[in-house]
Amino acid sequence: VDGVAITVENYAQIINEIYGKSYVIVPSHPERECNYPYPVWEYKSAPINIADQYRIGIPISAKLVRNFQKTHIDIVHSHCPFTSGLFAQKLSKQSNIPHISTFHSKYKEDINMRLKLNLDIPGEIVAKYVSAFYSRCDYVWSVSHGTANTLREYGYKGEITVIPNGCDMPITHKSDIIKKEIFDKYKLDVKEPLLLFVGRLTFMKNTDIIIEALGALARQNKRFNMLFVGEGEDRKVMQEMVEKQGISSMVKFVGKVMDRELLKKIYVSSDLLLFPSVYDNAPLVVREAAACDCASVLIRGSNSAEGLIDGHNAFLSKETTEDFALTINTALVSNRIREVGQNARKDIYISWHDVLDLVVKEYKKILAEWNS
Repeated sequence: VDGVAITVENYAQIINEIYGKSYVIVPSHPERECNYPYPVWEYKSAPINIADQYRIGIPISAKLVRNFQKTHIDIVHSHCPFTSGLFAQKLSKQSNIPHISTFHSKYKEDINMRLKLNLDIPGEIVAKYVSAFYSRCDYVWSVSHGTANTLREYGYKGEITVIPNGCDMPITHKSDIIKKEIFDKYKLDVKEPLLLFVGRLTFMKNTDIIIEALGALARQNKRFNMLFVGEGEDRKVMQEMVEKQGISSMVKFVGKVMDRELLKKIYVSSDLLLFPSVYDNAPLVVREAAACDCASVLIRGSNSAEGLIDGHNAFLSKETTEDFALTINTALVSNRIREVGQNARKDIYISWHDVLDLVVKEYKKILAEWNS
């Protein structure tokens, strides 16, 4: 479960509900239950040592190619420039149909951090590969203007259409009843604010800044509740950091929350989403929090903070432990947290249905251009 997977799921579901037929082609996964309202075509995969959440696809499947050839397909839309993207390029060329690919992630930074090498060379190689891949696509989309700039920094020079990510979290307002339910479930201190992180537990998302900032606040005798929602390769080290900071009594790691209703209740009950990532592009969690009137603390100038105004619809910090701690404290004592959260909902919330309306209009333009 990540932002790209949620994007693909919502594209497929809403297209299938309203606009036509959709098919999802993905690497197989041993834990996947294929009970989706649209066909899911799988190809072989294998685990990756440097990314235990993901699997590498091996798209060599005569059955899958036959399925594709005997099905009427108008557009191929890929969301990854590696094996699945290459497979999408092959299928589109064989069938002479347009291939759109959306650029989602900072692959250069991702590979350098995962390999844990003090070298930029692997990332530079990946950046060149990614730029070359998108240069071969018929149409290139990105999820934000900042993401588009990242792709240009990799060397891509073609056109980019910005189509934002949406949010499947329904608009939900603060509720004392829901808050009591969540505080009881996780045994939280009712007298203190609830701070929240949702996402992969990895230092690529600057989760160390969160823990160190909370430690600094605790040393200033500030009390709080903190929930880390998610799993990831750095969870164990993060828990050790929490112990060293002496804040174990106030911080809880609750694992993945697959139940969207429960996750919604956690957002509704939270005062602030802490998300200091400069790695993410247009993160869904910021919009999910906004849907529930929950303000976010973000890094000023990051892609995560694109379009947000400090003190109006978000709280923005420098990328340092000291300033992040100061920004959290300023937000908590300002008595404007709820107002800022409400402004975020009004300013940045967009439903996936509204996004898919934009998507399908673009699909129709592309098809008309392609056929002409």
